[in-house]
Amino acid sequence: MKYTIPFILLIFLLVGCNRRDATIQRELTGTWHRDVGGFQVTNVIAADGSYQVQVVGLNNITVGTSEGSLIAKNGVLIDTMTKNSVTNVQTPKVVQWQIVRIDKRELVMSSTFNTDKGALVKTYEKVER
Repeated sequence: MKYTIPFILLIFLLVGCNRRDATIQRELTGTWHRDVGGFQVTNVIAADGSYQVQVVGLNNITVGTSEGSLIAKNGVLIDTMTKNSVTNVQTPKVVQWQIVRIDKRELVMSSTFNTDKGALVKTYEKVER
């Protein structure tokens, strides 16, 4: 009996995280765009979290592509890259992103992977749903 209340609270916490994750996953679905130093990055994310990224440089030439999945879990985005056109990128590559902000128009995420200069922050704008 003494464990009943903590157990119920734990269930509410887990259900709340799952709802938040489902909301995040729903907001992720669509086409996202960002400009990075003269390059155009387009990320198309499906409802199941799978994605395809295309990086376009000068003269509209594709300079790179990648594929993988972006899944919301406990309020964190788990990015699992399974394919990359850059030959020296080892796959699969898993990175966790903290969600700074997500809404119908903007995704801002932050990670400290592969950097000794602090967090890497990426900002995408949604171009279509």
